[in-house]
Amino acid sequence: MANNYGLSDAELNLIKTQASRRAEMRREFLKQRTNPWKNASEAGYVFDTALQRFLSMKVTQFEYFTVNKRTSLFGFFVIVVPMFTFGTLIWNERTQREQKIRSGELRYKDRLFKLA
Repeated sequence: MANNYGLSDAELNLIKTQASRRAEMRREFLKQRTNPWKNASEAGYVFDTALQRFLSMKVTQFEYFTVNKRTSLFGFFVIVVPMFTFGTLIWNERTQREQKIRSGELRYKDRLFKLA
């Protein structure tokens, strides 16, 4: 019995099919890319429809954006909450350090930011 790397025969055949399809697409792309007469009118690049669809989607994504509960919560928890948390942590740390400096617990030579 041959070593199938712990995969079933169906999975191994699927992987081989995908690899052969990728190799064929790569050969076709290189064939078109290196043909000097085929793409001369297109400024020397191969027109990729999938890439064009992706770029068009990225350009028009704000035209089709709709505000809903999910996007609002995402914006709140990704933008507002981290900014507020970080600001609170910085404010608390500075307040505690200032209190230690004013009460004399922190000597001048032990401070992180000093003039001399």
